[in-house]
Amino acid sequence: MNKTENRNPSLDIVRIFAFCSVASIHFFLNTDFYNIPIEKPIQFLMIIPRTFSLVCVPLFIILTGYLMNKKELSKSYYKGIIKTISIYLLASILCYFHNVYFTGNTASFKSLIFSILDFKAAKYSWYIEMYIGLFLLIPFLNLIYNNITSKKQKQVLLFTLILLTVLPSIINTYNFTDITWWQNPSVSLSYNKILPDYWKNIYPITYYFIGAYLKEYPAKVKPLKCFLSYFFVGLCFSLYCFYRSFGHTFIEGEWQSWNALPVTMFSILCFVSIININLKNFSKNTKEVLNKLSNLTLGAFLTSSISDDLIYNFLNEVVTSDFNKQFNYYPICVICVIIFSYLLSYILDIIYKALYKL
Repeated sequence: MNKTENRNPSLDIVRIFAFCSVASIHFFLNTDFYNIPIEKPIQFLMIIPRTFSLVCVPLFIILTGYLMNKKELSKSYYKGIIKTISIYLLASILCYFHNVYFTGNTASFKSLIFSILDFKAAKYSWYIEMYIGLFLLIPFLNLIYNNITSKKQKQVLLFTLILLTVLPSIINTYNFTDITWWQNPSVSLSYNKILPDYWKNIYPITYYFIGAYLKEYPAKVKPLKCFLSYFFVGLCFSLYCFYRSFGHTFIEGEWQSWNALPVTMFSILCFVSIININLKNFSKNTKEVLNKLSNLTLGAFLTSSISDDLIYNFLNEVVTSDFNKQFNYYPICVICVIIFSYLLSYILDIIYKALYKL
């Protein structure tokens, strides 16, 4: 039995779905969505796909914890980052020269090097900057997690991290000093701090431990029931985001950050829904396709900024500053970004394999 047959295809689907969510949420970033006032019920329907797309980054990190929670400190472990760094470098070079052509700026070797070191050559390479730090910490995080002997103690660990990194992003976003604020929260961005939030930016560690916990203690639930819960939470959160921005342009508050409680909740539900799907009857060819797409996801994520520039520049020229009309092209734009990004990633993969052989 080969490696592809041994792989769990549901994990490949998680990674692919996470990237598709990236392409989806970037539709709103690259169109006129954030410039229109939220004041019509129809705009609630526009917020829904954006809200569901917020699972993208949490899914990637939960999957990392699910797969890497047994890794130990060794020389061979550090070799595991070679492909990630290589794909990042190749994607950065490609994105850099695309940006030079796209903006008309002059290319220089010095500018290229510093933009790579600054994680700015590829527009979405902030994730690599985060992942490098997480990768270096993983052996030590595993020492912490795997040396906790009981399930209850591991639950306390998760609760503590959720208290420090997740709850502040939803609890500290209300104005309790003005009763009229609740009628229209978009009139003021002044909130009362209830919980300490100094540690909220270590949320990747929270998601990592959630992934490790789900690996050790699988959530045995029916996929349909879990998916309906995920869908219900997502709809409720979409309505909440509509309420928070009503009468104003869309407000990207901390209640919808990667570490906000609602995002954490339906990211976990989404992950559990997918990994509990029975995929035993998938054909060998289907598993190989999923495996290939999964392996190309990192390159597709990093080069998707090129796809965004090409596709949304055209859309914004054809449908100028009218998001109500632009939204009609949401499905086709997202699909085109996904396909083109995977093609670019495939090219990078060929180059990487050729260089690796050398």
